[in-house]
Amino acid sequence: MALLDVRIPPWSIDLVYGNTGSGKSYFVGWLIEQAYEQGRRFIIMDTKTRNHLGLVTLPGVRLLKIKPGKRYNWKKLIEFDQVLIVPTRGLLREIGVKGLVDNYYRPLLDEINRRDYMRIVVLEEAHHYNYSARTPGEEIEFTFREGRDTDKKIYPIAVTQSIADFPKLLFRQAQRHFIFKHYIPNDIIYLNRMIPGFSELNDQLRAHDLIEFNPKAENPEERYRIIRREFVIRRTRHYG
Repeated sequence: MALLDVRIPPWSIDLVYGNTGSGKSYFVGWLIEQAYEQGRRFIIMDTKTRNHLGLVTLPGVRLLKIKPGKRYNWKKLIEFDQVLIVPTRGLLREIGVKGLVDNYYRPLLDEINRRDYMRIVVLEEAHHYNYSARTPGEEIEFTFREGRDTDKKIYPIAVTQSIADFPKLLFRQAQRHFIFKHYIPNDIIYLNRMIPGFSELNDQLRAHDLIEFNPKAENPEERYRIIRREFVIRRTRHYG
């Protein structure tokens, strides 16, 4: 049983953000471990070659490596319940993260939107799914807007380094925010505008601590809590 109680609801839109090295992917892996324990369906679209590889030691988790020049049957892929997708180094050298997202992950997300159901979808470096800091991409906007459909329940977990470069339209639709300590002044100013009292909460964080912010909570006392790093204990190895 986990020391930390963070609910994995039937549906949500979760945003996870913080500077590089703050602990985002480690925490997302922890969330997926909790989802795995509940038998939940998930797909992780990783942008690094080894970040989440420890999760494939969990029985039943499938691994797909995206290689240059290969075509993939996304309709077939979503028949599997628990999947980790990673790029190869060769693919990243050839087309980079933006090319990975545009050529592989956005078409897969479109397939999930059209055909899948009851699925947690982890989007690492989710800012790459958008046209700009103001304009969301079609696939991610559809996931955020329509994912809560009673029959589908597509539950995105979007991870990004700079929330100031993430469209406000998507920011405001999030059900939960998991926010790591911020150091860049412009990011702090931006978050102060979006989240009342953010600076005071940010000052209480150590490295790898985080804030859970629930903007939809009816009780103001339930909107914020600080999660200390020592309570986020992984079952599997993290390679980030």
